Amino acid sequence: MKLVVVSGSARPQRQSHQVALEVGKRLEEKGHTVHLLDVRELNFPLLEAIFDKTPTPSEKMKETSAAIAQSEGLLLVSPEYNGSYSGALKNTLDYFYKEYSHKPFGIVGVSSGMLGGINAAKSLQQYALALKGIVLPNVLLTPKVQTLFQEGQLIDTAYAGRLDEFLNDFLWLSQAIRAAQG
Repeated sequence: MKLVVVSGSARPQRQSHQVALEVGKRLEEKGHTVHLLDVRELNFPLLEAIFDKTPTPSEKMKETSAAIAQSEGLLLVSPEYNGSYSGALKNTLDYFYKEYSHKPFGIVGVSSGMLGGINAAKSLQQYALALKGIVLPNVLLTPKVQTLFQEGQLIDTAYAGRLDEFLNDFLWLSQAIRAAQG
């Protein structure tokens, strides 16, 4: 399957990006094609008009629209900032709409605290529903992200197990939707 993983933080010292990279790596190991959308790299300007109404969209916007439209599912990885998901993520995702219709969404919340980004994850579930997405009911929470990786490698086996279970659930939903769409 073609899948999109969105890394939702633009901060210089972002730790959620490691989680997004790990999600993408594990999906590729399972034989899927992954397109990583990094809101920091994309660096879209503040939204004035959605992609379809932007008079001269950038090449990055065109590529992002195509990647989302051609994907068979999206995984959103976001840190929790002030009780919600990142503004950079919302700004990036808001450029598009029709591209998301009837696509499965998996939500990964990330936090340096004990709650693992639960508020961001729950808010993102509601947001994905508003985009006409089909949202996996369970989310993956990532507490104390600063303790999970060492030199870019995931070292927490308990989290690795939860991540694999979450990805299996997401892939099951994605395949069921794909089969239903014929």
